[in-house]
Amino acid sequence: MPSKILVTDDEPDLELIISQKFRSRISKGELKFEFAENGAVALEKLQADPTFDLVFTDINMPVMDGLTLLGKMREHEFQAKSVVISAYGDVRNIRTAMNRGAFDFIIKPIDLDDLDVTLTKALNEIEILKQGIEAKTKLEVALIDKAQAQAEALQNLQEKEKLILEQNEMLEMQVMERTLEIHEQKELIEIKNREILDSIHYAKRLQEAILPNRNLLTNLFAESFLLYYPKDIVAGDFYWLGTGSRAIIAVADCTGHGVSGALMSMLGMSLLNQLVNGKGISEPSILLDNLHLAVVGALNQTENDSNEGMDIAICCFDEHTNTFYYSGANRPLWLIRKGELMIWQPDKMPIGGVQIQSRPAFTSHAIELQKGDRIYLFTDGFADQFGGEFGKKLMTKNLKEKLISTSGVSMTKQGEELQDFFNAWKGNQEQVDDVLIMGLEVR
Repeated sequence: MPSKILVTDDEPDLELIISQKFRSRISKGELKFEFAENGAVALEKLQADPTFDLVFTDINMPVMDGLTLLGKMREHEFQAKSVVISAYGDVRNIRTAMNRGAFDFIIKPIDLDDLDVTLTKALNEIEILKQGIEAKTKLEVALIDKAQAQAEALQNLQEKEKLILEQNEMLEMQVMERTLEIHEQKELIEIKNREILDSIHYAKRLQEAILPNRNLLTNLFAESFLLYYPKDIVAGDFYWLGTGSRAIIAVADCTGHGVSGALMSMLGMSLLNQLVNGKGISEPSILLDNLHLAVVGALNQTENDSNEGMDIAICCFDEHTNTFYYSGANRPLWLIRKGELMIWQPDKMPIGGVQIQSRPAFTSHAIELQKGDRIYLFTDGFADQFGGEFGKKLMTKNLKEKLISTSGVSMTKQGEELQDFFNAWKGNQEQVDDVLIMGLEVR
């Protein structure tokens, strides 16, 4: 089935240009293009046929402009990805487009090779998302099948054991039958385990697709690094970036790791998207207060004894005042200025979990930055790793010393040295937890 692309632009020559550029893939049945002269016509086409994979849209058009179209697409929850193609490539338009769900932004006049690369990248992302959704469904079915298979295996074993006791004269025959059945059940469970493992790998691709693109961090802070090492295939640690009127950064450590932690991390990212993009909240302390209430509500923790939640640090950067606003739930903020380490402590309470009654609001910290300041947000996995000569924990003290001793090199180089330090410390030891460290330098 061809990938369906809707091109929305009031320039009459664009249809001919695109048809010529992709004529080979169109003739092979790989791509199918439809065209609309403005956002209103495009919206009608999307409502009539919601199976479009990708929408290219200009900004400045009659009747309905492209940014309004992006808002309508989000309102109607169309699954198609969107790419803006416009000559109006200022920061305001780019941020507005991204906040309304745009996947990418192409500046006119169009570079056809860039258009080809962007189209291919967007379609690949769409395919990954489709595979991730399918993997989630398979994972759920596989877990049910495994439980049923285990229950059936246990029932069969109990029945055979009873039969052996009641009919000793058939002991040898029954033992042989039981051994055969156990072998068959073992093979069935191994098959189900392989299916579950395949589904978890698909879940990893889905989680990676939902995590912010690392290039977004580089765009916000040219001097920065990100170390992200899941303990298992999928992770309970996550990072989140928001690019509204002020850059928002979050680093979180969810309860558990592996599949359970990954599910909580996806809930956390979804709730942050709702609070920041949906409700327009950007103050870190208010975000944490609302995030706590959202997690308690989503997990119905007022009615059960669920302790799931997360530790998280959230920061907001105001580039006009060069001020960093920070609030933390059990996760601190470190700042190195001219070789000296300064620490902003978090509130000692998590997001979600048992502490849901009579708790104070989260504390807000305003940090006036200076050129060359280095900010670090992290989870506890790096410091909790066992290793070294005596197989002990790395500890926060050694992490501090390493950050201070490497603060004179570039952020990229510092990230590489931290990675080498962690791997050397861990050696042949098993990784004990997810690892996440983000470093930013103020320019």
